[in-house]
Amino acid sequence: MKRLVVAIMMIFILIWTAGCSTKSGEQVTEGKKKPVKILNVQEETRPMVLEYTGIIGTEELKKLAFKSGGKIKKVFVKPGEQIEADQPLIQLDTADLEYALSGARGQMDAAKAQYVKTINGAAPEELQQIEANVKKAQDSYNFAKDNFENFQKLFEEGAISQNDLDKVKLELDIRESDLKAAKEIEKQAKNGARDEDKAAAKGQWVQAQADYDYKMSLLEDATIKSDSNGYVVDVLYEEGELIASGYPALVIRNDNQVVKVGLSSKDFEKVTIGTKAKIRIEGKLIEGEVTNIGQTPDNQTRTYPIEIALSEKASPLGVVVKLDLIIGEESGIWIPITAIMANGEDYVYVVSGEKASRRKITLGAVNENYVKVQGIENNDQLIIEGMQRLKDQDQITIQK
Repeated sequence: MKRLVVAIMMIFILIWTAGCSTKSGEQVTEGKKKPVKILNVQEETRPMVLEYTGIIGTEELKKLAFKSGGKIKKVFVKPGEQIEADQPLIQLDTADLEYALSGARGQMDAAKAQYVKTINGAAPEELQQIEANVKKAQDSYNFAKDNFENFQKLFEEGAISQNDLDKVKLELDIRESDLKAAKEIEKQAKNGARDEDKAAAKGQWVQAQADYDYKMSLLEDATIKSDSNGYVVDVLYEEGELIASGYPALVIRNDNQVVKVGLSSKDFEKVTIGTKAKIRIEGKLIEGEVTNIGQTPDNQTRTYPIEIALSEKASPLGVVVKLDLIIGEESGIWIPITAIMANGEDYVYVVSGEKASRRKITLGAVNENYVKVQGIENNDQLIIEGMQRLKDQDQITIQK
């Protein structure tokens, strides 16, 4: 009897213990659910970018030169000075240019008169006037010749400068040209003109006009003006110094800012004129556009120089900035890079019921902190926090 009681008590204890174990197991199972945060994945389009650094610079430097040589008469600006469009910068002494223009004007007028005479012929009273013009031109030439001879003697004696002598010689040359033109007109008026003479006279007139226009342009170019707003970088000559034609007289830059970047050879074909850019300058995002692409790589860096025009003035020159070149767009599933796990292969966890399901993925393009992937679908719930503690098919609880 005693043994029966003991047996019954043992059975009761076993049943009670089993019941407690079941409740405890249920509590443990419930306690093993791991907290995670999720992101509802949606297909989207993102820009494709190339990340670079660049340096703030100016759009261009210009070296300005005179078409003709001469003596610097006036320098209107100094290095570092801000300038405006059409502002005079530097000027030549124009005396010699004015003499040359006067001679060209005389030759042009004479050539025109000669052409008119070859077309219309000369009346008796016109012949008289032509002869008077020849005499006047001869007298002017004789006077200029005598004057030159007198000045030449003074020069040989050291009484005058070479410049003074040159001016008198120029005057003599002008009078000699006037005389030749006047005599040619007289000859045509007396002898009449053939068709070929008319054509030749017209050609001489056109040539004289071109010479006059050229000398006029030299005179106008004797004052160099700025073609845009900007700054003077350097003035290379001082007042009173002589400068040869074509030699830079001063250097200016405009006030348009650009970012100068060295483009790698692998990215060279991806960037074109007009490619958009976003530049980060001191916490500010500024838009830009590629305006110039060098076709020859730098000898030292082997990168291709490009310039990006800024939509607004951004920063002092020489500042280093970060930028993105936008070379296109790509559509697909983009996920945070931080959600990706790796263990011999790239994978992520997505929600499947109340469990975490491991998915193998293939990585694609990168955009900032996101990467385009294959292997998950639109509307999947991607686990983005807590995935480091997960294994495939773990029980999870989603936190807000």
